[in-house]
Amino acid sequence: MAISIGDAGHEVFSLLRGHTQRLPVPGAPVDERAWFDVASLTKPMVTAACFMVLVGEGRCSLDAPVRDFVPEAATTGTLRQLLGHAAGCKPHIEFFRTIRSYDELVRAAATEPAEAPAPVYSDLGYILAGAVLERIVGAPLDSIFATLVAEPLGLSARYVRTSDPALDAVATEIDEAMGRGLVRGRVHDENCYFGGGVCGHAGLFARLSDVATFAAALVETYAGRPRGRLLPAIVREFVSTGAPGTSWRLGFDTPSATPGVSHAGDRWPREHSAGHLGFTGTSMWLDFARARWSILLTNRVHPTRHAGTADEIKALRRSVNDAALSMLDANAASHA
Repeated sequence: MAISIGDAGHEVFSLLRGHTQRLPVPGAPVDERAWFDVASLTKPMVTAACFMVLVGEGRCSLDAPVRDFVPEAATTGTLRQLLGHAAGCKPHIEFFRTIRSYDELVRAAATEPAEAPAPVYSDLGYILAGAVLERIVGAPLDSIFATLVAEPLGLSARYVRTSDPALDAVATEIDEAMGRGLVRGRVHDENCYFGGGVCGHAGLFARLSDVATFAAALVETYAGRPRGRLLPAIVREFVSTGAPGTSWRLGFDTPSATPGVSHAGDRWPREHSAGHLGFTGTSMWLDFARARWSILLTNRVHPTRHAGTADEIKALRRSVNDAALSMLDANAASHA
């Protein structure tokens, strides 16, 4: 487990605990060099962030139809709707049972019948969004991310192609169903794995410092102190606009106002706030008004996603975020 808490654009607390794996043998202690499969944090850190740069540099418009870039796409939505989970794409389909290449995965996600544009959280939409990035730039998604986001911000975060040597990373699941064995240093998400390891919805590996640096870049840019190739007006648009009647923004979610519901906890601000979760047990929440963040990285699917319930990771996330706010507010009071 790894935790980073930031205030006024700077990390003020970090915690590293546990081991890189429990089974089949104990792994090394988690330290600052530990790589985590951040799962759906790929959506804001890669796909949305790359679109932020391209939109800011005038290389694409959020109001362009998806079919301008992927003519075979079933959705009639725009890039704005695609990034805001409002393009009518299906949430998830187990393409990994039949596909064995990235081109097959993109074709399957693009042509899967879609509803009229409406809010539905969709991995398929973000597989398609990654393909749109590739067609705009004319390069593979991992290269686009490195050029537009990782290198300008000084991130070591990276993809691991299924054909590449595995990273010395924190383990995720022991996958007996698909014959992968212990998944360690290669992406956990099956569609991404069998699609080659580089996708718009999952696949990114990052250290705690990478996610904290990215969080700092967003809150600082939002406040008018740009980092990397990000622009304040674009960051503000992405984290504050979305389809009517949904909590989703462009690559981000917002905390529910209903007590006891949100993974962000009950104390995290509801205004000027956004974040995201990852299936492997990751989360990132941002408070733009105070340039704060709370990041939690775990391997909650190790050794299996079926141990316990999803309520346990929700309780941990809520506890961490509530404790983070208590600490930050106490520190602020002591310096008042």
